[in-house]
Amino acid sequence: MTGPADRIGIIAGSGSLPREVAESVVARGGHVHVVMVSGAADASLAMFPHTVVNWAQPGRATAALKAAGVRDVVMLGGFQRPDFRSARPDIAFFQVLPSVLRFLKAGGDDAVLRGLVALFERRGLNIVGVRDVARDLTVAEGVLTGPPLSSQNSADAEKGFALIAALGRYDIGQAAVIANGRVESIEGAEGTDRMLKRVAEARRAAGASEQGGVLVKRPKPGQDLRVDLPAIGPNTIENIAEAGLAGVAVMTGHVLAAERERMIALAGTRGVFVAGISQAPEHAATSDESDTKPLGWLGSVAIDVRAMPDIRRGAGILAACSKFDTGTAALIDRGRVIAVGTSESPIEVIERVASFRKGDRRRGVIVVAPSQKLDEALLRTAAKYKFAGVAKLGETMSTAIDGSIVRLADDLGLFICETGALARG
Repeated sequence: MTGPADRIGIIAGSGSLPREVAESVVARGGHVHVVMVSGAADASLAMFPHTVVNWAQPGRATAALKAAGVRDVVMLGGFQRPDFRSARPDIAFFQVLPSVLRFLKAGGDDAVLRGLVALFERRGLNIVGVRDVARDLTVAEGVLTGPPLSSQNSADAEKGFALIAALGRYDIGQAAVIANGRVESIEGAEGTDRMLKRVAEARRAAGASEQGGVLVKRPKPGQDLRVDLPAIGPNTIENIAEAGLAGVAVMTGHVLAAERERMIALAGTRGVFVAGISQAPEHAATSDESDTKPLGWLGSVAIDVRAMPDIRRGAGILAACSKFDTGTAALIDRGRVIAVGTSESPIEVIERVASFRKGDRRRGVIVVAPSQKLDEALLRTAAKYKFAGVAKLGETMSTAIDGSIVRLADDLGLFICETGALARG
């Protein structure tokens, strides 16, 4: 970036942040051209020079940005995984189709975003981060609003930061809820807002009335901050308050504050804190593929070769969680982490993700912690929601799984296996 008057392209998904970034650039004397992704971008972006495209029109998007004299481009807002049935592709889409399929097959959201960056960079654009063009939108050091953090709040925030760092290598969400040293929830595919609503529901069901606990949000180590910077906003504050949490702690300079003034006012009204906390950057961890012992295959249903990396990933996740005294089950589907259970049973974890699992094909695996029972109810629930199989994490490869359970898995068309995490020192 060379200065505030640069021409900036914005590839805009859902939410208010694309508009706020555009306003920030223009306020500093810059110029923007917005590529509005149809079905996602907010209609208010039409006040800026813009082009409307669907997700399968990379050629149209690139041509519009270049015609506007744009080279530096920021991608932000919410982007759904593409639905090929809704595509109205341009010629460029077919040119890059092998790449699109390759990064979609890679599974995790990080892989998808890396693929998108590479796709546009190969077409001559320079993908930059929000921090490069509108750093004023990030949360700075200290308490932005609300009361000072208690010693317990600070300890919970520290534990949450460490947990997200440990799990970052597995491409899990960017948020967690910690209360009095206990991990209450880990963000999965549902996103932060749905996670917070889940915490609220669980607390109401348990009759909890006292306020306490911290939402922690920060990037994963190795995350490409150009395209996937975490964000908080008024909805976050409302959901924090509804869940009875004391506030939110984020990594300084690494989390966006959407609708800042409204968010601050709402936090004051609801009596919750918003704080930026400095953290030293961690080095990105490498793949999890070698972190587990070989599989012990039980039963007669063969394990799909595509499920093997998912099993290893789930085992690695639960092994990492165990260091924080949490983790009951991990649900993985073609490299994507759908959910991680903290204190819920594996069945409860499966049932809470049922609403955003699509299709009738058997796919995805359930990896359960050593403390959890692999029983008839779990297998029937896994089969009901079209999972391909179940893996039990254990310290040894000697099985304690009853033969009747193995036979039931065969009858249900599920594979069943054991695996173990390698000791790391």
